[in-house]
Amino acid sequence: MQQQSGRRAMVDLDISIERLSHIILLAREYDEGLPHEEDDESENHVGEAVDEELVDEHQYDLAYQELRGALDNLNRDSLASLVALVWIGRGTYDTEEFEDALAEAADLDPDRMADYLIGTPLLAEYIEEGMARLGIEFEEA
Repeated sequence: MQQQSGRRAMVDLDISIERLSHIILLAREYDEGLPHEEDDESENHVGEAVDEELVDEHQYDLAYQELRGALDNLNRDSLASLVALVWIGRGTYDTEEFEDALAEAADLDPDRMADYLIGTPLLAEYIEEGMARLGIEFEEA
């Protein structure tokens, strides 16, 4: 969705635009290091969920460590906002349902939110799409 410059965001998030931008860039770097269909002949489609074993294999990758560190430094409210934003971006919730998405995200175990986000395929794209749908402008870091 195209945005007009200066458009006011429809919601207030508990996470800054700068942090969102940084997480998007880290998520892209991490995703680039994961095998995709063009990398091997597995049955997975490009961008499909990666299993926990694959995440475990990448836990020593610099991109993984940076993304994990950025997520681990977020407080519970910021993590819930990020999860809700991802859900809006992938179409699980409509923009009008942001408060519902936020409430459901806030009910998640905060100790598992970073794992959930790291295991989400197309994380960067969903964050950007969620931002666009909610009228939040993305800033390249």
